[in-house]
Parts: sequence; C-alpha cells; structure tokens
Amino acid sequence: MHYIIQILAAILIGTSLGAILGPRNNVLFIASLIAIALGIASLVTASWPPLAVGTAVFLAAQAIQRDTSSSRA
Repeated sequence: MHYIIQILAAILIGTSLGAILGPRNNVLFIASLIAIALGIASLVTASWPPLAVGTAVFLAAQAIQRDTSSSRA
C-alpha cells in the first residue's frame, strides 16, 4: 500500500509542476505550491492524509481556474 501512495504522490507532484509551468494564475500557482509540498510530505512519509488534502486543494484550484476562464469568453 505504501508504494501506491508514493506513486500517487509522485503523480500529484508532476501534475502540480506542470500547472506551475503553464499559464500563470495566482490562485493556481499558490495551490500548486501547496499541492507540491503536501505531495512531497506524502511521498516521504507514505501517508495518505497529506495526499488527499493536496489533491483536494489542487483540484479545487483547477475548478476555480476553469470557472473564471469560461466566464471571460
């Protein structure tokens, strides 16, 4: 089970890094930094609560970004 948590944490870190390298949005940037920090914590400790919180923060920021970009068009 520890390996699965670590793989999911690595996926969260990689996805968050991709979001940081993309177009800049302050909310998404800060949420990605939080997700990276929690992903690293989950990767090191093989604990699922930081992974769950990091994923929730990242997905919430993605949802906010999608809502604001669709209303501009």
